[in-house]
Amino acid sequence: MRRILSLTTIGTLALLLVAGFALAAQPSSQAGLPPELTIASKPPLADQLQTLQGLATYAQQNGSKAGGGGGGPFAGLKNMFSGGGSGGTAKALPLPAEALNLNAAALRGRVVAVTGIYRAISKESGKLDCDGGTIQISMPVGVRSEGFDQKGPSGLPVTVEGVVESATSGAVQVRATSVRPEGWLVLLRVARVQELLNQPDVAQKTYDAAFAKAQGVKSPFAAYATTSAARIAYDQRDVKTAKKHYAMAWNPFTGNNKQGQPAYYTWVPSEDGSGWRKLSVREALKPPLEALNKGDIWYRVMDFFVLLAGGNRWLGIIFLSVLSRVVIWPLTKKQLDSAESMKRLQPQIKALQDKYVDDKQLFQTEFWKLCQANGVNPLGGCLPMIAQMPVLIMLWNGIRNYIVQFDGHGFLWVKNLAAPDMGLLVAYTISMVFFQKMTQKLQPAPTMNPQQAQQQQMMTYMMPLMFFFFFQTFPAAFLLYWLATNMVYFAQQYMYTRKQALKNAQGIESLVPGAAKPAGFAGAMAKMMSLKSNPDETTPEAPVAKSYHEQQAEDRGKKTAKSAESPKRK
Repeated sequence: MRRILSLTTIGTLALLLVAGFALAAQPSSQAGLPPELTIASKPPLADQLQTLQGLATYAQQNGSKAGGGGGGPFAGLKNMFSGGGSGGTAKALPLPAEALNLNAAALRGRVVAVTGIYRAISKESGKLDCDGGTIQISMPVGVRSEGFDQKGPSGLPVTVEGVVESATSGAVQVRATSVRPEGWLVLLRVARVQELLNQPDVAQKTYDAAFAKAQGVKSPFAAYATTSAARIAYDQRDVKTAKKHYAMAWNPFTGNNKQGQPAYYTWVPSEDGSGWRKLSVREALKPPLEALNKGDIWYRVMDFFVLLAGGNRWLGIIFLSVLSRVVIWPLTKKQLDSAESMKRLQPQIKALQDKYVDDKQLFQTEFWKLCQANGVNPLGGCLPMIAQMPVLIMLWNGIRNYIVQFDGHGFLWVKNLAAPDMGLLVAYTISMVFFQKMTQKLQPAPTMNPQQAQQQQMMTYMMPLMFFFFFQTFPAAFLLYWLATNMVYFAQQYMYTRKQALKNAQGIESLVPGAAKPAGFAGAMAKMMSLKSNPDETTPEAPVAKSYHEQQAEDRGKKTAKSAESPKRK
């Protein structure tokens, strides 16, 4: 088994090399990198690392108050005329440099926060180098500069807060009111220096920390942080970690903006090692993801169903959903059987609730005795549901690993199975509401007090609503899988319920001597009329479940009768 796993790993790495994706060590040149990621040759890298680590500690202890630079090129513009903070002080609007340059006239007089690499020109002025352009900075006397040593912020990653002004050169100028280290950008540069110092393991952890902070402020550089962590993991031959980081980057960073252009970009080493290339995240992720996932067993499972569906991706997902529900049907049936058994006990459970309304502990004791006497496990409906979840999750892994193959394929109104789709998300949310309602019907309502019943009713809508917001960035293939799974479950439960109803009806019918089965609706009406015309005949009732005390009394009676017969036999 170990040999097979080793061959699989080697094959995966070989596929990644064949893919031609430049995942090798960093090139010697930094050409193509934005100012935020370009590391100067002087001072020495070790001294730069020490300075940056000091800024990272300061930012961690004091927090990133501004959080600038996040949310895409035009993030925050919708709040550009929003009110200020308390005491009449205007609240700084975090903006990337590109949005600030394009909307300088509208933002004049507005307090903004912008992030980049500060370059001092004089004591009274400087500039902020950013991927989206250069921002002129004026530094009035007395401006606050926090967290830096006596050398000041020049050459370091900062967030500048200040008022937007016009500049004589036509460039945007900001009159600074405060300058502070920006935590996520500091960590990105720390990771870059650690890579240049040949410390890949430490750099990968730093990229992870930078990703968490950059994602928290919705910075577009979060995509670079997680793809760089994946690149290092591959260099270290850690396939599992590389797959994790590449997959982590797909959902939030491969979408398009309203203009249909990629919303996020990252930088990867060029194939010839001469520098770096700026690529959309989708373009950067597809080769390594496909190469890393192609040897996975769940990828092959999904690929089999797609081939079975004649190459139709959406139909392959539906085939997979149907099979998954068929495979776990024994567990589902056991869950439904347990719920049906609990329904038969509802009258007695209700009676116990009324009897022990002031003693919850005694009610629980009698409740469990009642279930034990009738051979019913109250947890029988939960355990099969929990047991089938790993099966569904493993099958979902096939869809996640197959995500590159879904890209560009759709059906009906869905244009791309690898991208989010609002219409499919709404359909899935509606199916979740029905799923919650059906689940509630399986649970014994009399065992719940009014407060619990109200909470359960709220969860019917709160849980699907939570999923609606949580799954907004998930690909349509994921939603289609769970939607189809829910639909198959509805069909299974409908057929089971109908079968149980017919079985109960036949059981009651058999208790009437010489009675014939009713022929449809007319036969049922004729039977009911005949019973009413003969008042001496009684309608048979379904067998009533025995209480715990009735079962105990019956057992004692059997033992007494058996002991009385013993002397006669002797």
